[in-house]
Amino acid sequence: MADAPENSLNPRAPEYIPITTPPLPPPPPPPPQPPHPTHLLLRRRGQSLPVMLPTHAASPALRPPLPPLLPLPRPLRRPLPLPPLLPLPTVDSWRSTVMMKNIPSHFNRKKLIKFLDNYCSLENKKARDLNEENPHVFAYDFLYLPTNSKATTNPGYGFVNFTDHRTLPKFFKHFNERAIKYPNSARFVRMDIANIQGRIALVNRYENTTFVSKSEECLPVVFNPARNGSGETVQVITVGKFQAVPDIPID
Repeated sequence: MADAPENSLNPRAPEYIPITTPPLPPPPPPPPQPPHPTHLLLRRRGQSLPVMLPTHAASPALRPPLPPLLPLPRPLRRPLPLPPLLPLPTVDSWRSTVMMKNIPSHFNRKKLIKFLDNYCSLENKKARDLNEENPHVFAYDFLYLPTNSKATTNPGYGFVNFTDHRTLPKFFKHFNERAIKYPNSARFVRMDIANIQGRIALVNRYENTTFVSKSEECLPVVFNPARNGSGETVQVITVGKFQAVPDIPID
C-alpha cells in the first residue's frame, strides 16, 4: 500500500506553522548600594573616637559584632605652680635674727638643726672655694622651735639667730629665689625679720619663762660655739624653765 499524504485526514486544514515563544527580557540590574562604611565615630564620656569597621558585608542572619572600645588616654598631671616670689625685706646692717615660717608640724628641733646645718655647710664651702681674705662664715648660735603643750608638734614657726649680720640677706635671697621646700614636705620655706634681734636679747626674753610641755624639745637653746655645718660637737645650753605636763590617769 502506498503511503498516504500528511493531509489526507483533513485535506482542507491550513498548513501547520509551529509557534515559537520569544525570549524573556533580562532582569533589571539591582539598585546601587551605598558604600560600606569603614569608620564609625563612637561617643564615650563626651568624646568622639574613630573606630574601624570590617570591610566585608555582614551576614543578614547574624548581627555584626560591636567594635572594640579603645582605652582613653590618661590625662597628664600638671606640676603644681611655684609660689610667687615674695619681695625681699629691707634688712638693716645690725639685724641677725630671722623668724622662720611655714615649718611642717612634724618638724622637731633635731630636724630643724639638720636643715640649718646643711645650709651653712653649703654656703661655707662656696666661701672657701672663692679663697677670699675675709670669708663670710655662715653660723647660728640660737634656735627656738616652740611646741604645743599637749603634743609634740610645732605651731609652724621658729627663731634663728646668725652670728654674722651679712648672713640674713643672703638667707632670704637663697630661699626666696629658688622656692625651696622643707625636707620630706610640700611646704615652701618662708621667713620674716624677727622682732627681737640678737642672741643676748633673745636669752633675756626667755630665761625666766616656764615652758610647759611633754619634752624639753620646747626649750630655746644656745650653741657654744656656734653651729656652722661642719659636724663638730658643740655645747647645747637650754634657756628657760621646763615643766612637764602631768599625766592624766585613765579610770
